[in-house]
Amino acid sequence: MIIIVGAGVAGLIAGLQLLNKGYEVKIFEKNAGIKSTACGEGCDLQSLNFLPFDSRPYVAKKVEGIKFNFMDMYFYAKAKGVVLNRQKWMEAMAEKFIARGGKIEFSTKVIKIDDEFIYLQDGRRIAYDICIGADGPSSTIKNYFGNKYEYLIGCQYEIEYDTSNMNFLEFYINKSYTPYYAWIFPKDGSINVGLAGKFSKLNDFLKAKGIRGKILKKSAGIVPVGMAKRIADDRIALIGDAASLTNPFSLGGISPIIYASKILVKNINNLRNYEKEIKKHEICDRILLKGHLSAKKIKNEEVAEIFSRINGKEVREIRYKDFAPLILKPFTLIKMRYIAKAFLHSLKWGW
Repeated sequence: MIIIVGAGVAGLIAGLQLLNKGYEVKIFEKNAGIKSTACGEGCDLQSLNFLPFDSRPYVAKKVEGIKFNFMDMYFYAKAKGVVLNRQKWMEAMAEKFIARGGKIEFSTKVIKIDDEFIYLQDGRRIAYDICIGADGPSSTIKNYFGNKYEYLIGCQYEIEYDTSNMNFLEFYINKSYTPYYAWIFPKDGSINVGLAGKFSKLNDFLKAKGIRGKILKKSAGIVPVGMAKRIADDRIALIGDAASLTNPFSLGGISPIIYASKILVKNINNLRNYEKEIKKHEICDRILLKGHLSAKKIKNEEVAEIFSRINGKEVREIRYKDFAPLILKPFTLIKMRYIAKAFLHSLKWGW
């Protein structure tokens, strides 16, 4: 029996992949039902197509790519993607997991794990063969490894909005509102709009953008950045936010989960090899973290100068000569180089 702790996206995807290979799987979930946490809900189509699950009925909006904005300037990249109705998508995956013989025990909180047992809040002690920690950024299972993570705080509104002319995932760089970025992701009749930072700054951003509408949902959460030092031993493995397996540049978590689940299932009988493969995989390339750090450090005046040279261009139209004058500003050039490389890497390996 393989035990998964957490019936979020990571736990459900890993569970479906394991069932596909004929394993017996049970999930312990602390909530009374499937519950989507704070998320922009965007995912590139390439990664989503790797799932052993038809996600098409749960697509809230198809998008043509990604657009980065600063003030009234922008550049963009064409890349097929979607914004999901994450709650319904997760509920449907849970239904398929159960229909295929998987078990989910709700309202079951795991409080501790050791080399032999999983300890539940209700007093039970469960023996396990393999345990997969998919219990999010505040993971109980990660404590077994003594992991400590760096986090960003994200806050988001879902707002009723006309999205008929919105075909891109939009990111906004402006240090007046956030040290990292804000986002606007279109859905069917609503937008997810959020930022890394506080709701007070998000409200300022909405006002500046002239965005008004009924708030359908308010959410906040922590986003781990930078992979955990340890994510597996002989019988325990971490995945998703529990392993700090997000793209540190885009802050997206769905694509890394999809790739990681395939690697996990392939190495389910050799979990230490799972850790080795993950750390060598493109989803954990250090350029993503370098891009993240550069995006945090870059200043508004530097962003303005960069955007003025590539305004309106598709990323494949941008040339080195566009940045030739920046050779006199080497620190700006270095930050821009890391950001550009992280962006291109994310386009190839998942947002």
